[in-house]
Amino acid sequence: MNMMMKWIRCILALALLTMPLTGCWGAREIEHMIYVNTVGVDYVKGQVVLYIQMLNFSGIAKRESGQSQPQKTFVGKAEGDSFDTAVFNLYTSSPQRVVWSNVKTIVFSEAALKNGIVDQVLDVWDRYYEFRYTVWTMATKEPIEDLLNTPSIADLSVVYSQLNSPMRIYEQNSVISPLYLYKFIWKWKEKGETVLLPNAEIIPDWTDNRKPSPNVSMTGVCFLQKQKFRGCLEDSDILGLRWLEKNTRRTSLVIRKGNEVQAMMVMNKVKSSIRPKLRQGKPVFDIKVSTQATLPQLNKNVTKKKLEMAATKEIKDQIMKTYLKGLEMDVDAYGLSGILRRSMPDAWHRLSAEDKIPLDPGSIENIDIKVNLISGGISKLK
Repeated sequence: MNMMMKWIRCILALALLTMPLTGCWGAREIEHMIYVNTVGVDYVKGQVVLYIQMLNFSGIAKRESGQSQPQKTFVGKAEGDSFDTAVFNLYTSSPQRVVWSNVKTIVFSEAALKNGIVDQVLDVWDRYYEFRYTVWTMATKEPIEDLLNTPSIADLSVVYSQLNSPMRIYEQNSVISPLYLYKFIWKWKEKGETVLLPNAEIIPDWTDNRKPSPNVSMTGVCFLQKQKFRGCLEDSDILGLRWLEKNTRRTSLVIRKGNEVQAMMVMNKVKSSIRPKLRQGKPVFDIKVSTQATLPQLNKNVTKKKLEMAATKEIKDQIMKTYLKGLEMDVDAYGLSGILRRSMPDAWHRLSAEDKIPLDPGSIENIDIKVNLISGGISKLK
């Protein structure tokens, strides 16, 4: 009996020792798989064109461990008569298994936005378990292949570029709010809502030892309503958006008198509200914005009160400029229709036509701005 128990113990010990070995037989090495970092979607001559930017984990590891290594960018491309077909055509040409669980950004060309490819992408995204909804969503006017092949500066991985990490810059200068895919889907499908899709562009201003070193930057916003592309505005025309964006953290405001810069203020703790009401049966809106300000630059001797008044006027002008630029494209830039729908649903159903309410320059009735200049040498001001 004792001999039998010894044999059983030996067999169990041998089984435990061999289990980790057998458990690794089906494992794949990390370098034997292609991890997709960015997905680009284009539409050319009736074909959906899919681009993938691949992630090089070994380069990131060596860089972060202090070993300098130039970062290489690899981009794959495939075409098909639908987005799903393009994905499977990509598999055909791929040297290794493609992994989608690390996707950080999806970029749509204007052609893809105009030709209904968004719905195809969202349908596939809903059905495949590796895709996630916490990926950044962007538009671009650039050739997508050029955009994805733009290297990050200073030999950094593209993981740290504005294309894949837009919040790093947004926290420092909040102008164009990054957009997650789940929020894009909500705005895309909800009645009365407007999608504000950041527009990515290749900026040639950077250099590396005096050699051109282009960089990817967010330079504007593209607007989508009722699942249709409406157009894009450059950053100088969409400055009003930041005052009504809940995620705004820190943004600059230049105070000018004519062509002369008087001061530059940094605004934080921006709070806003939009309240709808009916005026003679017509929907109108009251906007309120409050913000604190610091003063890193002052070129002229100006009193604190005058600076606050000048900032108040500039913010109000920016809000109206963006709103009116939107109306020129038949765009509800601030989503006023959606706000009325949530606050006064009966009025919205009565007044809306084709899931939106009529808007004109007088639809914004009041804009109340409060600026509190709290620091930055204000003790020297009168």
